[in-house]
Amino acid sequence: MPQSLRSILGYRIAKPRSQSSPPKKSRPKTTTKPRPPSQKTLFFPDKFPDLGDLPILTPQEALSLRDVVQTMRYIRSRMFTAVPSRGFTSARTAELLNYRAGMPRLITMGHIHAVLGGTSPSRVEREVAELVGKGLLRRVRVERRGLLGEALMEMEDLRVLLGRVEGEGGLGGRTREAFWRFLRRRPMVLVVGAGDIREGKGRVGGEHDEVGGGGGGGGGGDKDGDGDGDGFLTQSQVDELVRAGFLTSCATAAPANGNLHLRPEDRTTLTSIAHVSRFASGTVSAVGGRNALHLAGGGGATARKHHGANNAAASSFRIAVPGHGRYLKLADAAVRWVQDALSATTWGQGPEAWLRERFEASQTRHGVDNKNLYGPRWKDFWGVEWEWVLGEAVGLGIVDLFDTGSVGRGVRIRGAMRN
Repeated sequence: MPQSLRSILGYRIAKPRSQSSPPKKSRPKTTTKPRPPSQKTLFFPDKFPDLGDLPILTPQEALSLRDVVQTMRYIRSRMFTAVPSRGFTSARTAELLNYRAGMPRLITMGHIHAVLGGTSPSRVEREVAELVGKGLLRRVRVERRGLLGEALMEMEDLRVLLGRVEGEGGLGGRTREAFWRFLRRRPMVLVVGAGDIREGKGRVGGEHDEVGGGGGGGGGGDKDGDGDGDGFLTQSQVDELVRAGFLTSCATAAPANGNLHLRPEDRTTLTSIAHVSRFASGTVSAVGGRNALHLAGGGGATARKHHGANNAAASSFRIAVPGHGRYLKLADAAVRWVQDALSATTWGQGPEAWLRERFEASQTRHGVDNKNLYGPRWKDFWGVEWEWVLGEAVGLGIVDLFDTGSVGRGVRIRGAMRN
């Protein structure tokens, strides 16, 4: 007799149930790690002892420098590091070499005073004035740049630069000769005035006549560089020198409205924007009051005086050197780097070895000093030497050098507390 469905289902084999796994242990809650203290408190919290100021050069190096010209050549020879044969691409290597080739052979006056720290500043100035008067050096000045804008250049280097620009087609032979005669006859002059410019076209441009010569001697066909010229420049020659970068207009050297770092309202008028904003729109007070024109420096004889001064400045030109702005930009950026690095310390001071290591991004592994080619020295400053950067910073009066007595020579921001 067939079994019923109920009986069949009643004999099902019951599978053993798997034992329940123990409950998983809960993971411990992760606690946030405390943030490290700020970087400023990590760098030298204790103040270094001050055992006296130190010069840039060692006594052995100072004995090898006797005059200003020798000091200038010493500084120039230690400005850039040789570009390594490995580590850079060919494009980067070419970029570095082209940048250095366009750098003028200038030396700032502050750097010279810093290197000749053991010599009296008045003695250095007298020697510079004597060399400039003899025509061996040329003083070049950029307005509104302080001590950084005043530099010296050897006349021989300036002659080579004139010949190179002429060879590249940026300057005509006649113009080069006339400008060189002007520089030789007026060694102390910094500005080409309206009385030094004569009307006339002259033979200028890219032509090279029989007297010129690509990078010839001081005065082309003249043996002594003075020639038979009258020492004046024509207007067309002045225009050509301006395009080549050897002259700059004096009209932009001294703005009539004061410092460029002033606020907009202080740069153009003596009326405060915060003051006039309190009055209703459309009233006289909203535009500065009845004396707004007078407060802005306009009207009457003052306007005629400024107009005459602007005309005189527009007809004058300051003697310049092509690439001087590039030099100033590099020096200013390097000095600011030193100032920012010292500002990250507690007392505004640190060992020179620490600063140099940060600048060169050097790492010592297995006793070998490995200089990183992608640190600030090569990435931002085109491979300049640390000695040159330190000399510029000391010459500008940004930092001082002192003897720590324990970690060698120290560097501190001038004006930092010493007690």
